[in-house]
This record gives sequence, structure tokens and C-alpha cells, in this order.
Amino acid sequence: MLTRIPWLILALAGLTALALPAQPAPAADPILGRWTGTVGSPQGEQAEIGFEFRSDGQGGLTFRFHFPAMFLHGVEVGAPVKADGTGRYTTPFFDTRFRLEEDRLTGTFTAAELPLALTRGGDFPPRPPRAVHPPAPAALWRYRLGVGTWAPPVAADGVVYVGGGDGRFHAVRTADGIAAWVWRGRTPIDGRATLDDTSVYFLDTSFHLVALDRMTGALRWRLPLHNEFLAGGSAPANPTFNHRAATPLLHDGTLYVGSSDGGFYAVNPDTGTVRWRHEAGAPVYSGAGLVDADTLLYGTMDGSIVQLDLRTRRELLRLHTGGGVVTTPLVVADRIVAGSRDYQLHAFHRDGRPAWRFSAWFSWIESTPVLRDGLLYLGGSDFARVSAIDPVTGQSRWSTVVHGMSWGSPLVTERHVFAGTVNQNLAGTMIDHEAGLVKLDRATGAIRWRLILPKAPAGRFSGYAGGPVLVGGKVVVAGLDGFLSAYPEG
Repeated sequence: MLTRIPWLILALAGLTALALPAQPAPAADPILGRWTGTVGSPQGEQAEIGFEFRSDGQGGLTFRFHFPAMFLHGVEVGAPVKADGTGRYTTPFFDTRFRLEEDRLTGTFTAAELPLALTRGGDFPPRPPRAVHPPAPAALWRYRLGVGTWAPPVAADGVVYVGGGDGRFHAVRTADGIAAWVWRGRTPIDGRATLDDTSVYFLDTSFHLVALDRMTGALRWRLPLHNEFLAGGSAPANPTFNHRAATPLLHDGTLYVGSSDGGFYAVNPDTGTVRWRHEAGAPVYSGAGLVDADTLLYGTMDGSIVQLDLRTRRELLRLHTGGGVVTTPLVVADRIVAGSRDYQLHAFHRDGRPAWRFSAWFSWIESTPVLRDGLLYLGGSDFARVSAIDPVTGQSRWSTVVHGMSWGSPLVTERHVFAGTVNQNLAGTMIDHEAGLVKLDRATGAIRWRLILPKAPAGRFSGYAGGPVLVGGKVVVAGLDGFLSAYPEG
């Protein structure tokens, strides 16, 4: 009998299994598959976009992404997609949200909530070959800075002034590319300097405001700009992309500059003493822009644009964007204009009402626009474009792909626009940028010539992070390769 019990149990189990209905396989998620359509921008542009949702093999969802406007053609993203069971889906990939209704997928893209409209099917065409442009002329001279520099140069009276990543500050003659003098500091210098007749002023990365004699390079004074609660200042989030410092503004006998301690300072340029400090509420890496003789604007890392009365030190206006403001705000065509890390160039009416937004899709606006003859000229980060924008409407007159991140302000001359570009060779980078220098036709945006520099070593950047400067018919740029280079303007 004992030998028959196991057989009996197995037989009964089999009968029970036959009696129970089969369990259905889990239903496939209805969002699976390829979806293509468009995403809209605030300026009315519609761009091709696509998502291909697939199982991650562990009960979840992931996707491939197709967005030719940002040079992405069917790339694997790896970001998770979360479903709430009611037809709504979210992914942390640029804060994207979807709503599935039968065979339509709608939603919003990025923190700017750009509208998505997609349908099932469609193709992900491969990336087309890059256009070939005339090569740049040979450099007229190259001056060894020693290490790479993120700071843009400034020029006056035949001399270019620029700080380096090793703390040295250089004054270089543009006629022959030979140093007039070099000051040896201790801290990297990532910001643009300001000049007057006798001195050079700049902020280093330890947030000391430094004044040098413009003729000799001798140290005049060095002022720490951080309060007792934040000794040494506070580093910004994501330091990989924050090689920057505020550019001092010299106005009516006072230097105005922000610091990482959340203070905005007024400093005596003769003595290096603080006249007053205004609490900004967040670190300040933006330069200051004048509204009129008694009012200025500056941006903060919490996304604010502050209008400050210099006589009373009272805030007249505090505008808000969705990301850190590291560009210098300016007033043009009765608009307050500033770029933000919420991927948009914002324009406000003087009373604070929004006027328009120019979207760079999911690209930070790091470039301070340059105003000339009624147009704004703007570089792009991952957007990889230089654009000419109407400051009244926010519409672009032209927008040219320059194949690299153009963080600095463009150099705008009578007939041309020059912009430096940067390549990043970082793990996880999806967009293949090129480093170099490009010359554009100012009227049409057509590329006249382009310099292409070698790709950066693994984990590093290459190219020209700061904007070019024109002096004596030469376009001068400071490079991440450790050289200051001059190219002919013509």
C-alpha cells in the first residue's frame, strides 16, 4: 500500500489540474511597438519624433528614441517607463509623459511641456551624412596657455586677456601671439574678465574677485566673495558642466558681481572693499546686465531673473524660469531676455509678463545672446545650432547646425558670425558633437568655413568653450587644448 500512495497522489493531482481552467498569459502592454509623430515648440515649429517601446525582460518597459532635430536616430535610451494602469505612462527621460487613447499617443516632452502627438507605426530613418564645408584658413599664430581654458578671452588695444585652468592669467599681444605678461594665481579661472583703463578684473573658481594691473599684471587686490556661512563658496550642481564664473560688470565707478554664496556684491574697484551685498537667494553664475543707469538684471541658479535698484538695493522684479540662469540677462525691444537651463530662451515684458519662449528642445541655453542691428545671435548646447532671433516675436530668421556645442556668445561682425564649438567624450553621451570654429554668413546663416578639431580623449572635452573675440582683424579663441589661437577674419 505504501508503494501505491505516491502514484495515487499524482493521479489525483493530474485530475485536479485537468478540472481547473488554464490561466491566461499576461496581456501585452498596449503601448508596445513603434510610435511616430511630432513634437511642437513654443515658436510653432513641429519636429519629427518617435518612440519604440519594448519589454525590458523583467516585467517593465524601456524604449528606443528617434529625434532627428537633436541628431538622435533610433538610439537605445535604457530609461524605464512606468505605467499607472489607466493608459498613462511616464519616464524620467526629459520628464516625458504619455497618454494612450486607442491608436493615438499624446503627452508632453521635457519640463517645458512641449506637446507630443504620435500614432502607431512609421520608420526611424538613419542619420544622413554630414554636409562638407570649406575648411578654415590656417591659424596666424598659436600661444601656449599651458592647460585648457574654459574662459572666453577679452581684448583691448591690441592685447588679448584670458585666464586658464591652472590659475594663470595671460596678456597676449595679438600682433605676434607673444605674452606681454603672465600672472600666476593658485585657482582655476573660468570666467570672462572685465577691463578698464588701468585694471583687469575677474572671478576665480574659489570665488575671489581679483584685480590686476593691466599694464604689468601685478596684483592690485584679491577679495573673497563668500560669507561666513559658506566659507569658500558652494560648488554648483553637476560640476562637469559648470566651468564658469560670473563676469564682473563695471558701471559708474562700481564693480557688480555675483557669487556662489547666494550674494550679489557691489565692490569698490580702487580698494577691493565691499560696498554692499544683496541676498540673491541662490548661487549666482550669471553676469549682470544694465537696464538703465540705476537698474540692473542678473540670474540665479534657482531659475530667477532679478531686477535690482542700485540706489535702494531693492528688488523691483523677480522673474522665474524652470532652470538655472547662467547667461547674462539683457533688455532689448522693451523685452527682458535671458536663457535658462530649462531649455528655453525667455522673453518677458518689462512688467514681468511672459512675451515669448524660444525652445532649444532639450538643450540648456548657456550662450548669452548678442544683439546687433535688431537681431539676437545665440549659440546652442546639445542644440548644436547658431540662431538669429527676432527679439520682438522670438521667431528665428535662421538657425544653422554647427555640429558641436556652442556654449559661448557668438562673435558678430558686420558681415559674419563666428562661433566656437565643443566635443564631449563622456560615458553615456548620445549625441556625437564636433569641436572647432565656424564662420557663418550673417544674413543667411550659411557656413563659409569650418575648422574641425580632434575628438576629446575619453572622459574629457575638446574645442572652444568660450566665445571668440575680434581684435586687429584677427578672430582669437581660447581652447581646451591649452592654446590661444588667432585666425584671419576674412
